[in-house]
Amino acid sequence: MDEKVKGVKLFRKEPERFMTDALGLNPDHIWPKMQEVMDSVRDNQKTAVKAGHSVSKTFTAARLVLQFLYCYGPHATVVTTAPTDKQVVEVLWREIRDAKNSAIAKLPGEILTQQLNIGDKWFATGFSTRPDTVTGQATAFQGYHNEYVLVIFDEAAGIMPQIWQAAESLITNDRCRWLVIGNPTSAYGDFAACFKPDSDWNKITISVLDTPNYKEGREIVPSLAGRDFELMMSKKYGKGSNTYLSRVLGEIPEYAEGAIFGQQVKLARESGRILENIPHDTSSPVHTAWDLGISDAMAIWFFQRVGQEIHVIDYVEHWGEGLIWYIDLLHAKREQNGWIYGTHIAPHDIMVRQLTDGATRFETAAKMGINFTICGKPGEKGVVRVGLEDGIEAARQELNRCWFDKSTCEQGLMALSEYHWKKLETVSTDDKPIYSRQPVHDASSNGADAFRYMCLALKYNLASLSAGKNTHSDWSEFYSSAG
Repeated sequence: MDEKVKGVKLFRKEPERFMTDALGLNPDHIWPKMQEVMDSVRDNQKTAVKAGHSVSKTFTAARLVLQFLYCYGPHATVVTTAPTDKQVVEVLWREIRDAKNSAIAKLPGEILTQQLNIGDKWFATGFSTRPDTVTGQATAFQGYHNEYVLVIFDEAAGIMPQIWQAAESLITNDRCRWLVIGNPTSAYGDFAACFKPDSDWNKITISVLDTPNYKEGREIVPSLAGRDFELMMSKKYGKGSNTYLSRVLGEIPEYAEGAIFGQQVKLARESGRILENIPHDTSSPVHTAWDLGISDAMAIWFFQRVGQEIHVIDYVEHWGEGLIWYIDLLHAKREQNGWIYGTHIAPHDIMVRQLTDGATRFETAAKMGINFTICGKPGEKGVVRVGLEDGIEAARQELNRCWFDKSTCEQGLMALSEYHWKKLETVSTDDKPIYSRQPVHDASSNGADAFRYMCLALKYNLASLSAGKNTHSDWSEFYSSAG
């Protein structure tokens, strides 16, 4: 057998040998968790790795790009993605470029900023998946078919749902591999779902406490986090904090990093205000609050005022449906549940005229029996638009008196837990993230925006959002039994 073929077969079987013999990596720097990730990609079609800060996750992923490409070519393709251009170009692909350029073996191919070309169907490429590019990137993603394919999601918690769906189409046979890796900054979403007990992913967790630097109390592997980092994080945030859980232990947090309503939703859970099957109060009208998407989802909260409490009894969110579909749904829910509707709250953009027929969605809804009230603050000339910060503050206050039906509102609660401020990547560090005062527009935005409108309507009592006759004491038997 040709010596080159023997070498390739060996490097397929023992990826760590490629790292040392081809890339020149010090064998002592391949520590157990790094080896576990490499072995898992070799042996499993799908590998999910949740990891703390500075535990060589991107270092390992970058070198796996080269190992897969050179050991499975010339019919091998590697596709990498991350949430931002910075994470693609300056993090993962910088590691890939450094690894190739410092290799002790002569590795063919021209490496560019985020592209490595060796042959016609023998290449690696990387791109970011920002919300404004996600549709086009999802379509392009589906075209990367080859005999051998490796897909890598770096900082996988931030990858948009459409990209996850597109990637599934590439994993077509047992020669394809999918590695999702990153810090678990979100409690929900596709990345968190990989670690559910019934998922078909091979699951790996890498804690700072696993590193040889932490175990030995000194630097064994350069740049790995160790005891100094763990001590700093425990003092700064506390060992029971969301940040310590995610950044040190590599565990899924209770709510998203930088979450706007995370603490309030956590408190609602801890205080027993998220319950199975809260009964409908027949003496109270059911009000609705909407977020009106055009190219993305629409979201609707259904709620009642019962005494001083807000009972959130249902939530609906769908993609790709028009206003008429939702109004038909409202009528169907009324018939099914015996609801009497009160006020329907919508944002100002419901008054924008449509290009199709020139009518506003406000007018279309009225023709179908749903009369909307515009969300805002009552003024001398009608309802005045209220700023984002005012809406967020209203939502934080109203969350403290909301009771949620878990069976119908879990998707909406997920949105509230995940709604988060935009991180300022240029000034943030892993141990000290810095945020703007602008929320990220992602899959959580629709539900969170609709909830803000609901809370503003409650704050300003738009159209006299009426309360029912029942009070907390009337429901005491239900609350005590459900709690």
